[in-house]
Amino acid sequence: MLYKVTPMMPPPATKEPKAREAGQPRKRRKSAIFDAEGHEVLISLMCLKCRTLKPLAQFGLRKMADGAIRNQPWCRTCRSGAGKPKEKVEENVVAAVANLQVVPAPAVAAEEDEAPVALASQG
Repeated sequence: MLYKVTPMMPPPATKEPKAREAGQPRKRRKSAIFDAEGHEVLISLMCLKCRTLKPLAQFGLRKMADGAIRNQPWCRTCRSGAGKPKEKVEENVVAAVANLQVVPAPAVAAEEDEAPVALASQG
């Protein structure tokens, strides 16, 4: 029997992923989608919060419990502002409290207050 002997090939050099520096953003995924003819197709989704039509690149990915990966329902701009406290509401409350004034109640005679109560309890 004849065997074909091939020389041992060196293993391919593995490229070690470069660690990103502190403060540098992550590399974005390539979101270009092509049809069967090779033309790039622009897919747009409607954000459920702001109700605007935006390209697919403006939506993040979401890992579901069953292992499926789906697009986020809100665009990146809506998601970035979702967890922040609203500063305008706090400023309005502080301004409203600052505009309050204490007005003394008019003095009422004690006899006038008691008479209607007595009549109401009798009748």
